[in-house]
Amino acid sequence: MSAGDLSRRRVLATGLGAGIAAAVGGVELPAVAAETMRPAASRFKPVSMVLHTHSCFSEGGSYAAGGGGASMLSQLEQATKNNIDVVWWTDHDWRMEAFGYYDGIAFDGTDEDGDLAWSVQNEGTVGGTAHAFVDEPHSPDEDGKALRITATGPSANWGVSYLWGDPGNSFFSTNISDTTLTIDVLGEQIGPDAELVVQVETSYRPEIHGRPAGVYVLEYRVGTTSARVLEKPLTGVVSVPVKDGWQTLTMRLLDDIKAFWPDLIAEDSGLARLRYGVRARNNATAQAVFDHLRIIRTRDPLRWPVKTQQKLMKAYAKQYPDVKQLLAAEVSMVRHLNVFVEDFELYPYPDQGKAPKLDGSVEGTEKVVRWYQERGAIVQYNHPDIKPAEFVQTRALGTDLTEVANADGNFDVIHDRINQYDAAARNAIFLTATSQVDDHAGRNWGGKPHLYTTSVWSPSKEAKDLIAALRSGQAWWFHQRLWPTGQLDLAIRGRRAMGRVVQTTAAAVPVELIAQNLPAGSTVQVVVGLCDRSGASTPSIEKHAVPADAFTQDTTTFTLERGIGSYLRLEVYTSDNTLIGFSNPVWLLSPHDKIAVPHARRLT
Repeated sequence: MSAGDLSRRRVLATGLGAGIAAAVGGVELPAVAAETMRPAASRFKPVSMVLHTHSCFSEGGSYAAGGGGASMLSQLEQATKNNIDVVWWTDHDWRMEAFGYYDGIAFDGTDEDGDLAWSVQNEGTVGGTAHAFVDEPHSPDEDGKALRITATGPSANWGVSYLWGDPGNSFFSTNISDTTLTIDVLGEQIGPDAELVVQVETSYRPEIHGRPAGVYVLEYRVGTTSARVLEKPLTGVVSVPVKDGWQTLTMRLLDDIKAFWPDLIAEDSGLARLRYGVRARNNATAQAVFDHLRIIRTRDPLRWPVKTQQKLMKAYAKQYPDVKQLLAAEVSMVRHLNVFVEDFELYPYPDQGKAPKLDGSVEGTEKVVRWYQERGAIVQYNHPDIKPAEFVQTRALGTDLTEVANADGNFDVIHDRINQYDAAARNAIFLTATSQVDDHAGRNWGGKPHLYTTSVWSPSKEAKDLIAALRSGQAWWFHQRLWPTGQLDLAIRGRRAMGRVVQTTAAAVPVELIAQNLPAGSTVQVVVGLCDRSGASTPSIEKHAVPADAFTQDTTTFTLERGIGSYLRLEVYTSDNTLIGFSNPVWLLSPHDKIAVPHARRLT
């Protein structure tokens, strides 16, 4: 197909296409009125979904600034506020498993055969701070060094000096429901105004039961008293008296969350940041030694996380009945992939020891893709690398979907991903384009500058129907804030065609373009691309601008010429040229071409 052929396409009046019969696969399509497939009259309804959502099984709070990761509760609250129909839980699979995680810290001042690093974090007013890994004293249960911290509190208010153990790639951040911590401590200078403290930062929750939104924190202190106090609405403190010599603190995290906040679903808690410190006031000096931390987990790595998250989903279903929850995961020890399947199971990674490294190879990723597809899953290439030649050559690593919209609204990234997607479409690589939400925080979705959401046309919110819609490309994505009611679709002679492949002997086919609830002043760009299967890693497209007011009753018709192969998709822009909508394509190919078309995408 030449550029000249493309330039002769034109937008036609809506009624013009009704009298044109297109032959599909050698069979003439029935002359079904377009109105019969329009969404309002169809059993297929728009279902909005977040396809990339993290919660208490993922990292999120183990950064220097703290902040906690999202709870499932906070994400469901955001989904409700933003009228989202379905949340797919896609926590990092290896974090769910605690694969290669630290099971203890020896405090010897090294990276401890992983990626452990240390940094000082002070809060309030402190002076005379010192942090050192010392040969003596150390725990009688562990050879090597121990951590000594000293600080003076010159104010009447408590000041704290912490040492934060940053475990590299968050190598202890996971759900805490099966986790107990123990640590050996030595209180060298402890009194009424001088204490040692171990702080455990858990997950973020929204405002609930009169408490403010924020990160729920447990603190374990050694001082002169024994107490259990809710010191602040979101800070529970367990205090024990200092003993002569070494003593072991045992931190039963789930039990303590239940005790301090009995109205919570306590199992919806992740382990984010661990800090070790001393606190002092009234010119007192505190000094303590820390050693021999143990992180005790009881989980079956492949089964326990799945069952635990399913129990949480069931518990929250009563509180959020309008949000359908479905279990998936982000496969993350290869290039990141989301897997969507009715009966989810975790991938059995081979043991790599402590602090395992991601396998970013094509071969490693393709192996995992095949493993899941053999089990009936569809696989999404998350935040794909911009490598068009590789993307085309590997057919997007064999995946079924790919994220195109960027989570942060970076239009440079979106532009590059669209170009890469069009290069794949040019080569008859039939991928469903989706949006990258990728939220770890569970806060203020609507306040983000660009939060794109994927919707599908589906008869229900059940996993089977949603997976079928994604598999067949019956999806579009839209700007949650600027076009929250946006709907896109494509039809050929009354038959739903978005995402589909039409193999026809017809030289041209009228495509009904459906764009509902377009903002005033917006423009629909009809993107027409060449599908020549040449192996080229650059797209060959033309765009035809159609103003919103041309969509009479939300529709208009465009005649798509086939040539040696073509495809058509839609982009929607506001009056200030902000991208707010993106449809998946329909492909038009010859029935004589030897092209492997997945069954779900055939329009026959």
